[in-house]
Amino acid sequence: MTNILLVCYPFIIYLSLHYQCINLAILCLLMFFILRLFTLPNIFSYIRWLAKITACVGFLLAILSWVFARYQLLLYYPVAVNVLFFAVFCYSLTQPQTIIEKFARIRHSELSPKAIQYTRKVTLCWCVFFVLNGSIALFTCLLDNISYWTIYNGLISYILIAILMGGEWLIRQKHQN
Repeated sequence: MTNILLVCYPFIIYLSLHYQCINLAILCLLMFFILRLFTLPNIFSYIRWLAKITACVGFLLAILSWVFARYQLLLYYPVAVNVLFFAVFCYSLTQPQTIIEKFARIRHSELSPKAIQYTRKVTLCWCVFFVLNGSIALFTCLLDNISYWTIYNGLISYILIAILMGGEWLIRQKHQN
């Protein structure tokens, strides 16, 4: 449930500004981030930890937006999420197992050296994606156009994620056969 609300975040902001009920939206977002913080399913530890941090960041941005009456702070949530994901994925490149390798080992406990190298490349690809996606998200914040911000962060960025995931899946299928 919280994942669906998270995907709808840009539209919640857009509609609350359009209908001039941003304070109500901020209150709902605060409750959402608290709920997300305490109701995460038992998932992979990296992702659980990352989800908790993003919930805290969202909560902080919502509080600051309400205290300072600056809705624009809410627009920086997608930027912060991309920065956090980049940091985690990039950090995993310095470890013996990247985050993508850990995901791969959930399904296939034994990986060949070639497969391990592939997961490292995929992790690097995601790092580049998070830099580009976060940069565009930041640009949409600085444009100060809520329509552009909503279209990019609520639609285009998800399409790009799906393309990257789908493309990676197709490449992986080709290499596995």
